[in-house]
Parts: sequence; structure tokens; C-alpha cells
Amino acid sequence: MRVAPDMNSQGLANLLWAYSTLSILQDVDHPPCYAAVWDLVSSLRPQDFSLEGLHMLFHVHLMHHFTRSTQSVEVVYPAWLMVEARDAWMQGVRDDSTASRAHRELASVFDELGAQHEMERVTADGYFSMDIYLPEHDVAVEFDGPTHYYTTSGASSSRDAPRTRTASTELRDYLLAKQCAKVVTVPWFEFAECSTPVKRRTYVREKLAREAGVEV
Repeated sequence: MRVAPDMNSQGLANLLWAYSTLSILQDVDHPPCYAAVWDLVSSLRPQDFSLEGLHMLFHVHLMHHFTRSTQSVEVVYPAWLMVEARDAWMQGVRDDSTASRAHRELASVFDELGAQHEMERVTADGYFSMDIYLPEHDVAVEFDGPTHYYTTSGASSSRDAPRTRTASTELRDYLLAKQCAKVVTVPWFEFAECSTPVKRRTYVREKLAREAGVEV
């Protein structure tokens, strides 16, 4: 409450995102100042925020939307949240629809298995994109490359880095799970160990059966 009024717009967005992330991933109650920080955001214009800031604020709104029953603090959103901030978020979803080579290689395994699937499936509300979607089973399959894991300065390469998933990745799975029956994640280092087509098909079959109860 003391320092928030002196924060810039990005600082406010960072603070709200951090509070909401801790609330969902670590079951930490929102602090008493949480609603007051939103009031500060509401006193600003969308032009006062960077694209990243608008993106983060709408991400916070989505966290609230899917956890209404557990939300401990009532907040008042600015009128522009569902206009400029939403547009920034949805533009990010559209821009993030380019599949990497590894992503395409994973999709090719589903082709080999004869499993119906869609790449970069955007959810009906337009708020999320799934790397691979299995419509027959309502399952999202997400390929997690190195950027989905925290790294440390002591790691000589991405292969040596600790394999702890980022908060953003955990939030992605949490929110996607509200949109479909199951979310299955494929870590890049597990997929990289499958050096032959047979090993990749076996890996995908076992992964889907174990994590989603799906037989392909």
C-alpha cells in the first residue's frame, strides 16, 4: 500500500500478475492491498501500459475468471480491460501460432499413429492456443521446449539446466485444463531421447495412455 502508488504501469502489472500466480500455484491468499492496486490500474489509461503490460493484466483477469469460487478479494476492473487488454492478449495468441520443427515432428507421430489431430487449435473463446488437439478425446498436447523451464547461470547448456517448469507454463496447463478434458505435456528432453520413429510412437502411445487414458 505504501510503495504501489509510486510504481510505474509495468510495475503494477507485474505485481498483480505475481500475486495472482502465487494465489493459483501456491494457494497464497491475495493481500489486503490487492484490490487497491487494481484501483491504481483503473486510474490509468491503456496507453499508459506497454503491450506486455496489457497482456499481463488480461492474463490476471483470466486467472480470476477461472477461479471465481476461490477468489478472496473482490476487484473492480478498468473499462478498457475487455477492450484494449483483451485485444492485446488475443493478438498474442494469434501471433504465437507458428509451430517449431520439434512441434511438427511431434505432430508427425500422430500422423503415423493415424490419430486425428489439429495443430495450433485456438479455443472457442479465442483466448488460448493448443499445440496439438485431439478432437476425438478432447485432449490438448503441449510440446514444452527449453524456454518452458527455468535455467541457471551455472548450467553449461540447456541439457544441463534444472528441469523445473516456469510459472507461466504451469499457468498455461492450469487454464487449458479448464478448456478441455485433459492436458498432456511432452518435455523436449524426453522427446529428444526417442531417437527412432518406433521409439517416438511408443513414447506418445504410453504418454497418452498414462496421462489421459487415451489409446491410439
